[in-house]
Amino acid sequence: MSNFKFLPSFSVGAFGDGLRKNFRYSNGLTIRFYADDFPKEFQHNDFLISAGHLVKSEPECRKIMGLTDKNFVMGDSGGYQICAGSMEWDPKLRGTILEWLEHNSDVGMNLDIPPRVKYAGKFIECLDLSKENFKYFADNRTGSCELLNIIHGQDVVEFKKWYDTIKDFPFDGWAIGGSGGNLFKFFSGLAVLFEGKEHHKPTTNYIHILGSSRITYFFMLYQLQKSLEDLGLDIVVTSDSSAPDRAVVFGTYYTGYSFKKGTWQSINFPNEANHAELVDEFCNLSNLEFPYTTEFDKILRECVDFKDMKQLVGTEGKYSYGMRLHNFMFYTDVLRRIESIVYGHDYILQQSISKELYTILQSIDEMVKSDTPMRVYEKYKPLYMKMSNAKKQPSVNTGHKFF
Repeated sequence: MSNFKFLPSFSVGAFGDGLRKNFRYSNGLTIRFYADDFPKEFQHNDFLISAGHLVKSEPECRKIMGLTDKNFVMGDSGGYQICAGSMEWDPKLRGTILEWLEHNSDVGMNLDIPPRVKYAGKFIECLDLSKENFKYFADNRTGSCELLNIIHGQDVVEFKKWYDTIKDFPFDGWAIGGSGGNLFKFFSGLAVLFEGKEHHKPTTNYIHILGSSRITYFFMLYQLQKSLEDLGLDIVVTSDSSAPDRAVVFGTYYTGYSFKKGTWQSINFPNEANHAELVDEFCNLSNLEFPYTTEFDKILRECVDFKDMKQLVGTEGKYSYGMRLHNFMFYTDVLRRIESIVYGHDYILQQSISKELYTILQSIDEMVKSDTPMRVYEKYKPLYMKMSNAKKQPSVNTGHKFF
């Protein structure tokens, strides 16, 4: 069994509200999929919470959500919310967020300022401010939770600049920011970390990739975990996603997948945010039944009438809990299948995925096990760029631009 951990990021929004309130169906089933009384074969004990959304409103987030010592909880620092403008930067946040992370999580991420969104083009300024935040975390941590160093960049030049600036802080692992949707950035960050031999240092307990939701990425992450385990390295690869929850906003209901194409398959049902004019029409279809696509649906059918659209497209958030649980359980089911393929026989792996993805997985194995990871990166860089739809290498910007 793989050590890889998938961390659902469901602490905010409609599902987050239901989890905090411990919503239960009429038959007593809780929607807390990490609770002791949730059906054991479907329990998922790993979870991500976000300081960016909850640091002020939920100081006891872990307790209120019913997360106990048996749960592995990772805390996001809220850096993305700062760069996106939903949380205003204030130096006082350093102490507030560090205290919140140590109180609520087992592993927390440093308070980074990503050079993205409203701070795009301000690489050095973001790096300097992040370094100040990292130093504060290093100097003031109590040790009640582990902390991850974070690197950002567009390519190896920027990632190397960021890495060289903050690599000496005494933290417990690494996170690569802004790479969950860009394969070229993903490998640029990995190459820099491996070139620095971070995976061979006893202080590296985790490697976290922020925000992964694509099937191709999960193949890559399981391969990364497997290659590290082949070397006998006690490092846990982790990644988070809110996709199974966010998809419901658009009425998306997962029905299938294609490993060859690396895609999820779904159908969309109307709701208030998506084809609201069809909601009443669908609610009156007495013969409509939702597709049965995962084993968990057997349990869900005992709680939600799959022939009653009002249970899933009503105006109250609770009606969508069934759809959110379905999507999440479908997600975890697909992840188990990916794990079995990556950890199985190579003959089956080659037949299950595209030739390009198979080559990508080989490159991960080579990079992890090489004495010269950057040479491996350069060898495969054209493929990384092709699969990222990058027509040319991103321009490097390490000049000072102030907020």
